[in-house]
Formats: sequence, C-alpha cells, structure tokens
Amino acid sequence: MEENGEEEKLGAMGLPKFDRNSCLETILKAVVEQRPDIGLTMNGVATSLEAFEKNGLETLGDAEKLSERQWEELDDEGLMPGTETVLKTILYGGFFPEYATEVASNGEPLDFKARLSRNLTIDPFWEADEIGEPLPSSPHACSVSMPCWEHIVGYEEGDPAVWDALALGYPRFVVHPYIARLFRSCEREFAKYGESCFAFPSKKVAERACNYIRHKNGENTPLRIHEYKETGIWAVIFPSGARDAVLKFWQHFGFVISSRWAEDVLKQHCCEDRIEEFPVVKPCDVRTHTLPESFQRWYTESSEEACEKVSKRQGVLECPDQAKTVLKTRLAEASGAKSIDDVFLYPSGMAAISSGLLAAQATFPSCKSIQLGFPYLDVFKIQTVWGPGAHFISDMNPDWLDQVTNLVKEQQISSVVLEYPGNPLLQVPDILALSALLQEHGVPLIVDDTIGSCANFNMLEHADVVVTSLTKWFCGTGDVMAGSMILKRNSQFFERFKKFTESEFEDNFYHKDAVALEMNSRSFIPRMEKVNETTKPLVEFLRAHPSIEKLWYPDSVNDQSVVKRGHGGLFSFILKDKEKSMDFYRNLRVCKGPSLGTNFTIACPYTLLAHYDELDWAEGLGIPSHLIRVSTGLEEPDDLIQRFGYALDSVE
Repeated sequence: MEENGEEEKLGAMGLPKFDRNSCLETILKAVVEQRPDIGLTMNGVATSLEAFEKNGLETLGDAEKLSERQWEELDDEGLMPGTETVLKTILYGGFFPEYATEVASNGEPLDFKARLSRNLTIDPFWEADEIGEPLPSSPHACSVSMPCWEHIVGYEEGDPAVWDALALGYPRFVVHPYIARLFRSCEREFAKYGESCFAFPSKKVAERACNYIRHKNGENTPLRIHEYKETGIWAVIFPSGARDAVLKFWQHFGFVISSRWAEDVLKQHCCEDRIEEFPVVKPCDVRTHTLPESFQRWYTESSEEACEKVSKRQGVLECPDQAKTVLKTRLAEASGAKSIDDVFLYPSGMAAISSGLLAAQATFPSCKSIQLGFPYLDVFKIQTVWGPGAHFISDMNPDWLDQVTNLVKEQQISSVVLEYPGNPLLQVPDILALSALLQEHGVPLIVDDTIGSCANFNMLEHADVVVTSLTKWFCGTGDVMAGSMILKRNSQFFERFKKFTESEFEDNFYHKDAVALEMNSRSFIPRMEKVNETTKPLVEFLRAHPSIEKLWYPDSVNDQSVVKRGHGGLFSFILKDKEKSMDFYRNLRVCKGPSLGTNFTIACPYTLLAHYDELDWAEGLGIPSHLIRVSTGLEEPDDLIQRFGYALDSVE
C-alpha cells in the first residue's frame, strides 16, 4: 500500500485512519464498536488476539508481512472468521457497504465475507468510472463491468486504456490473473528463450492442445509437455509465435484451469508470490450468494417445497465427490435424465459442448454437421476449424426445415447443433418437427439449452444430447466456471455416445469449484421461477414503449412438451433511433458486461461484443449491430421497469 493513498482508502471505510504502527487490538476493538454491522464480536476479537500474540504479531505492519500460508496457519490456531478480511481490507483497500446490516438481517445464513460484497441487484456497477470492476465482486468473477459503449469498442480494438482498467474478464477470453501467474511460473520451470507456456488440467488435454497447435501452425511446430510440480496440471511449452493458436484452443474447447485451482497451486508451490498482490479487485474472497430481501420473501411464500429441500442441505458439502454427486442428481432431476450416470460435468460450458460435438464426429467420422440458427462463435469454430465442416442454416428463413430435410436425405450428417432458445434473437424453431425428422433419418440432435435453462425448456425430451454452461443460470452467482453434458438414455445413439464419452472423459472439474457450484445452485429452480416472473412485465413494458423498434423474447412457444415453467430471463431489443443506443446504454442503471444468467441484471451490446470483426456478416443474418441483450436478475419488476424507463426517457 502506497503511503500517499493510505489515508484516502482508510477514510472511505468510516474507520480511524490507522497506520502500520497501529496496534491490532486497537484496530479490531474499533471495528467492533464503530461498525457493528460487520459482525465481529469482542469474544471473537479476544480469540484472534490470542492467535496473534502466540505468533508475535502486534501491529498492522506485522500483519502486512504475512504470507497466505501464514494466514492459513493462523486460521488453524483460532483466528476467528472475519478478522483476516477486516485487516486485509484495511491494508489493501476495500469497503463495508452501508446496506450490510439489511442484507444480514434478511434471514439468509451468511458468512462474514458475504457481508463485504456489493449487492449488485440494488447497487450495480453502471457508471463510466466503474469500468473493470469484476461482476460479481469476487476474485473468481466470470464477468467484468463495461458500462459504456466505447468501453466495448475499446475492448475489441485492444485499447490499452480499456484493457488496463480490467481487473479480469470472461475466463476463456481474458486469462485470469491467477492463471497468468501460473503460466509464468510454468515458464520459469520449463521454458527456454523464445518459448511460452500454457497450463491445462490433464496430460490428455495438453496432448490435444498440441494436436490443435500443429493443425494450425504446422506439423513440425516444436512442442513439449511437462507436469507441473505433481499437481495434475500439465504445461504445454510452445514457440512464443504460436501463442495465438494456443489461445484459440483455450477459447474454443474450454478445457481450462479454473481460477480457484490456479490460486491453490500458487499458494502451495509459489510461496514467493503473494496472492493478495495479484491485480484482482479485493484480496478477500468475497461471495455474492446472498439473495435480495425481496426474493427471500417470494422464495419463502411461493416455494415451500423447494425451501424444505434446500434447508436439508444447508451445510457446505466439503467432500468433492459428494458435491459432484449432488450436482449430477440436481441436473438429472431438473432435466428429466433417467440416471445420474448419464450426466457429465466439465470445467466450462464450452468443454461440455466440444465433448458432445467430438462424440458425434467420432460416431460419424468425416461427416459434416448442420449448424441451425445463428451460431455462437466458438461452437461454430469447433465444427468448421477442427471438424470436417458444417452446413449453416439460418432458422430465420421460413424454409429452414426444408433445407435440413434436403441435407439429411442427400448425405450422412454427424449432428444438427442448435441453441434453444437462440442467442441473441431468442428464436425457437419447431423442435418437435426437427426431432422427428432427425430420428427418421438417423441424425443426432445436440441442443445447447444454456439461454433458457432446463428449468424452463424440456430439451432432453427432444434432443439426443443436451449441453449447458452451468456458469450461467444454474450457478446464478457468476463466479464458477462449469458445464454439463447429458445423454438421453432412450436415444438411438445412446450406447455409441456413452461408450465414446466414457473412454474420453476425465474429471477435470476442480473440487472447490464443485463445492461452490453445489452451494450456489441449491436455489436454482425457485430462482428461475422468480426470473421468469420478473422478466415478463419488463418485456411487456419495453414492447409497448414508443422508443423500441423491436424486441426478441421466446414467448411465442407454449407447447407443454417444450416449455415447463416459463420463457427465461434473456431478451434483446433495438431502439428506433440507432444513434441513441450509446446514450441509452450509458444511462441504463444495471450492471453492463459480458455473460448472462446472474442473480443481478446484466446488459451488453451483444453483436458488438461477440462479432465485432464481422458486423456486416451478422447484420446480413438479421443481427443488428446496435442490438442490446439483457439478462434479467432477481430484482423486482417495478424496479427494473423504472430503471429502463429512466434510460429511455434520458434519450428522448
């Protein structure tokens, strides 16, 4: 902490302006007396002070010198929850939100760190100077705040002013600071001059990365792999000029190291590095599992059965195998899978999607697939760059089913790949007719149900394989990367797909991510019901607003064999006056950045963010460049209507 910024940081917390010579006892007692909302008690302080005294620690300066391992040792010796976070917040910056008492009193069991996080449902990062803030306020966040249109443009064009402001980004596109430090540690261990390293979760994945690099850069590309310090992580050592190909593999295939895994490896094997010095928001691992008070009331009154199920599992499942079994059971129940043995967990949604595509390609080698509907970039890349190729059919065309019919009659197709609903236009093609056609002609149907979730859309009834990014709605908090693939047991392809998947599958889903995801997903179904309830009136308000040119939302489908609870929380729209889009976006008082499915509402100019280098191509397929996509959170409908109304009024 620099001397010239010390007083300003400390003053922002409403506490005395301590310096490094301040006594730890004085600091902690001041927190108890002046900030009762934080939750420290005198008994807890006394216990912590005993641990400090035992280790010869008296002042704030003594605490500053502690390594992460030494903090953990203090925890074992009786350091009370919250003490470490208070001191780190004083040392390295942070804040205690004024609404902490309100959040803590809503009946939800909270740990100390949750009280320090920013509740983004009521206090979003939306202003221009909040660029780069992690969404949520966690070192493991999977999104980042980009509150202005020009931030998106600067991000896409590599503007240093934008990139330097980012604490992190979506993990497959922006290498997390913990992971970047792990890469550098691998380079110190293995690389020679002119070489770089990336780390992957297993030897098999590292070998697959090498195959991809040689596919892109030539068979003679010199590559090596080594296990990193017996951690199960394998480093790929490559010429620095091949970095783009390695990044593409990391991005497209999704078999990534998680930030939690990297953090633990660094703590265990890189003692010279201090985790708290990494350029990631706050040093404390704050969580945002807390739900808004308004949701707590709804949840208790409207989902008694769900509440009862949750209450039986209030404890944290520290055993990773138990957590993963609960996750697979939860997914099987929500999706209608016959057995948890048909549910596979992956370290990201793209890892699940790429695994499904590889299973289809192995079943029908050298056969092209069909991409139906506007494609998610990475899904299309796997089919066209790595696989034998793909036929692209826009389901915006009224004759799309005829086009699919002609192709499956003319040639063997490895699979038809579909997002349901689509992204970003939320299109919902006739899944019943498509499924019947493909069954007749022996073609697998792979559906990505991430946008609507298995809580709302019954895709396993109609598809052979369902893949999902669990990072989104299933997690809710937005701070765990994960994915799933579910095989339909009565599919004609089940035995072949199951055999291939089991032969290739590795459990690369880090155990701490599984524990966190299990905890976050306990309220999955009631959260989705609340999201549905909030989104419907907001959509109706925007559809009727004179400034809105067009809005896309998948409420045109109501077949009970397809729709279960509602139509989800994602919608897109455009303004009648394209030139006002930038000002509207700037004035919209919700979080703004990539990703979706969080407990807080998040918006982005999707086409700009996902297809910046191919805007004309996207426009030609009916995706306007000024389209704004919104993922609704757990806010109240009237609250969001007011926020969107204000932003619309501001550009009139």
